[in-house]
Amino acid sequence: MSPRTQQQWAEMRWNASEKIISAALDVFKQKGFHRASMEEIAKQAEVSKGLAYNYFRSKEHLLAAVMERRFNEAVALIQGIDEISGALNQLAAILDRLLDAVKKDTMLYKFYLTVFLQPDAPEAIRRIGKTSEKIRSQWEKIFEVHRAIFSELGVTDPEAEVIYFRSLTTGIVAEYVMEPRNYPLEKMKAHVLHMYRMKKGGAD
Repeated sequence: MSPRTQQQWAEMRWNASEKIISAALDVFKQKGFHRASMEEIAKQAEVSKGLAYNYFRSKEHLLAAVMERRFNEAVALIQGIDEISGALNQLAAILDRLLDAVKKDTMLYKFYLTVFLQPDAPEAIRRIGKTSEKIRSQWEKIFEVHRAIFSELGVTDPEAEVIYFRSLTTGIVAEYVMEPRNYPLEKMKAHVLHMYRMKKGGAD
């Protein structure tokens, strides 16, 4: 058998890393960040505890990797948006993608929301936001896409509207994940779109 190439070794390391990250996400969803342990994560990933620590120095570093994956998912919500005609249609597409993702894995989004309320977790997340050029550029791209949409809708302060829209959708997602059976998700989506349709019509 011929020795593995550098590319093969890199692929093996990437696969192992992704396996551990996925396992960590599963354990975090089930037990929360603070009650989860590296031993449980390693067991879920079917790797040794030592190997898990070889890839991630601590549970906090694993959380950072999990949240970096979350940032990548956020970028996916705006992929191809510029190919859709009309700001309202673009906004509707973003809402559809977000709410479909929330319905598909409600527990995942419940974890994403609750992790920010845990005492030590936000600092780990802030660290990657400050040190990762990739993360910064992704958030800038997301912000600019939303800003352009609200600018086309004729909103007076598009930058402030991006922050408002993010707060609005975060609130809707939070309400839904707490009571998915009873929360009127589709009605709320229709209401948001109606609100922006009225803004475009000059009722701002």
